[in-house]
Amino acid sequence: MENTRAVLLMVLSMATFAMGDAFVKLSSVAMSVSLVLIFMALPGLIILATLAHRSAQSPFAPEFFAKPVVWRNIVEAITAICMVSALALAPLSLVISIIQAVPLFVTLGAALVLKEKVGPRRWFAVTAGFFGVLLMLRPDTSGISFGALLALVAAIGLSTRDLLTRAMPKTVGTLQMATWGTAALIPAGLFLLPITGPHTLPAFGGIGLVLCASLVNAIGYYSITAAMRMGDVSFVTPFRYTRLVFALIIAALFFQETPDALTLLGAFIVIGSGLFVMWRERKISVSGNN
Repeated sequence: MENTRAVLLMVLSMATFAMGDAFVKLSSVAMSVSLVLIFMALPGLIILATLAHRSAQSPFAPEFFAKPVVWRNIVEAITAICMVSALALAPLSLVISIIQAVPLFVTLGAALVLKEKVGPRRWFAVTAGFFGVLLMLRPDTSGISFGALLALVAAIGLSTRDLLTRAMPKTVGTLQMATWGTAALIPAGLFLLPITGPHTLPAFGGIGLVLCASLVNAIGYYSITAAMRMGDVSFVTPFRYTRLVFALIIAALFFQETPDALTLLGAFIVIGSGLFVMWRERKISVSGNN
């Protein structure tokens, strides 16, 4: 029963994250990337800081200055810049399809940086997954579209953030990390202001869209945190991929996007590779064989 509730919460979180991506894409039409980051971070910061305080996870803890925390916040800011920019420039369905490669990048990073042992079958799955990414990027003589490239950098950033999370001091809580990561978006937006200017105050509709993005992302983060705490991680984690399903539906209904066959094939290969890697990691944790 707990796993069923956890799965429902995970699916809810993926649906809200997909909605948040759509709101960000819509708001990027009315305002610059820098303003999107700032307006999205402020209400999210208030919500997460309140939740952290109520959970006895002070946002003002001294661990904020720990080296892994600082690096994680820097990566969070860079990733947010790339993600918002990618959503502004590229089709929603393509961006979210590329983001599905995050588990593969995490496995690669764990092997190369953390020196975790990865067997030949997982290496094959990671290689196949990267082939799927190439199908979606489709590099040719004219190069790769800038929006797709930014989505790839965002995927690498998300996986780097996940790897840095493993190095967090054990005294740092989940909501503290979320609060600090959200706060990092504000200086990132301020840094981009002179680059993405000149700026005009967006209409109320534009601000409303980005505030909706902040709200649904906060709901999504709370739901995914509850899901991971309530259910078995190995059982619940694969349902992260439902984000792509929701993104494809939203992209078709509101942006009239129809992904071509190569994009869908690439996404299918990436998801299949990621699920295989998760299955192997679960099996290895039980048997101890790579």
